[in-house]
Amino acid sequence: MRGKNERFTPARPAYPDDPAEMAQRSQEDWADYPDMVYQAQEAEEEAFLNPPAIPPETPAYSARRRMNGGWALTALICLGLLCLMVYSVISLRKPYDTFRQKAAKVNQDVIAQGIYVDGVHVGGKTKEQAAQALGGALTVYGGLQIVIRVDDETWVVSDRELPLERNTDAVLDTAYAVGRQGSRDTLATRVTPFEYRYRHLYHTAASPVELHTVVTYDPEKVRELAGVIENRINRDPVDAQVATFDYETRTFTFQPEQPGRKIDGNSLYNQLISALDRRDYRGKIVMNSQPIPAKVTAQQLADSFSLISTYTTQTTADGNRNNNVNLAANAVTNKVVMPGETFSFNQATGQRTAEKGYLPAAAILGGATVDEIGGGVCQVSSTLFNAAAMADMTILKRTPHTWPSNYVEKGRDATVNWPTLDFAFCNDRDTPVFIVAYYRQRECTVEIYGCSLGSGNSITLETQLISVTEPPVEAIYEQNPELPPGTVQEKKKPRTGYVVDTYRVYRHNGVEYRREKLCTSNYQMIQQVIEYN
Repeated sequence: MRGKNERFTPARPAYPDDPAEMAQRSQEDWADYPDMVYQAQEAEEEAFLNPPAIPPETPAYSARRRMNGGWALTALICLGLLCLMVYSVISLRKPYDTFRQKAAKVNQDVIAQGIYVDGVHVGGKTKEQAAQALGGALTVYGGLQIVIRVDDETWVVSDRELPLERNTDAVLDTAYAVGRQGSRDTLATRVTPFEYRYRHLYHTAASPVELHTVVTYDPEKVRELAGVIENRINRDPVDAQVATFDYETRTFTFQPEQPGRKIDGNSLYNQLISALDRRDYRGKIVMNSQPIPAKVTAQQLADSFSLISTYTTQTTADGNRNNNVNLAANAVTNKVVMPGETFSFNQATGQRTAEKGYLPAAAILGGATVDEIGGGVCQVSSTLFNAAAMADMTILKRTPHTWPSNYVEKGRDATVNWPTLDFAFCNDRDTPVFIVAYYRQRECTVEIYGCSLGSGNSITLETQLISVTEPPVEAIYEQNPELPPGTVQEKKKPRTGYVVDTYRVYRHNGVEYRREKLCTSNYQMIQQVIEYN
């Protein structure tokens, strides 16, 4: 019997020495040799694979049993190692999957959950989606629509009148950064920046973060809007005025007064700013204007409007001069001078021209009497001066003639000349005055109507002569080649010079209680001048 590792070798037959016989036997004996070999090999392999049962009590059985136990232990150890390897792979795989899930969460290109901007939840949205969501939130209050109501008028301030700018992009950048930044507090812990960011995402979901945009505006634009409304509301009161005058009955009708109103533009501005700052874009501002009563009412005028002063001067028989006086009186009459207003004679009449109907008449020019268009109108301005002074008007411009006039006292005349010399006065009273001027039957009259000076009160003018200067007895002779030979004529008459003070005297029931100096008139002395050739 062969051992396990022994190779099977068939026995060789003995061959005869004769070659021929050896050859024949070789063919005969070795014809079945391959089958024998194969059969022996198969028998040996069958015995090896299926060994015969060995009784347990035999030594061979014990050795076989020991050999099988070793194999089982080896197999069990291999199986354990395999299980350990599988467990290790699974154990290592699980944290990696968790990391991948966390990384996917952290690397999302969206804003963390629990982030609110202006009350709108933008968590889980990209910045573009969040911007759209906030744009939609603006429509909740309809944009800017602040209603301003003053008295019975209403204005609406919208985005068109006041453009607003909102820092949405900057706030969304802040919202996006939440949970994506580390903290100095984590440096002292074992929490990695990655883990910190992951935990922060869940922290904001449990503890929401409120962010707010800031709306900006141009304060100067707000002030401009407030100014527009202020100008629309504010208006000065309009005093009652003279509407018509009946020359026959000397009675008036009056236009009624119109009260004014006023609001505080700064207060409106501050209220608008306050509404914008507290984001009350659909707020309502209610204001009431402060009424401003008129100083003069139609009833006051009706109760007290009357003649307060009148003055009349006598004219000459010169038709041209009287024509000019009449034209100037018609230009002055029916004029209303409101409180605080100024009346100008030159402005009322304009330039005295032939086109307006003025004619040549005597006038003073360079210390001599000459004919000029509009000569004589100074009588109207002088008459008006006296009436205005006695009506308590404030005299602004008044110039005396070169020498005293023969139609008024010294110190009570007022010369005019276009455009250099003017007569003007201001109505400093609280009520209007009405001027009536006319020429009739060689008389020039000016009447001033207004509220009464007060019961028993009156104003008169008085003059005081300060000095007198007589001209020299000798004349001045001047040659004038343009005169015919042998001609001698007077160019300037000798005239005495005067200095006169004029006073306005206030009386109550005829008793003087105040006197004020109104003006000083300086009439120059004029020496006689004679021309000859």
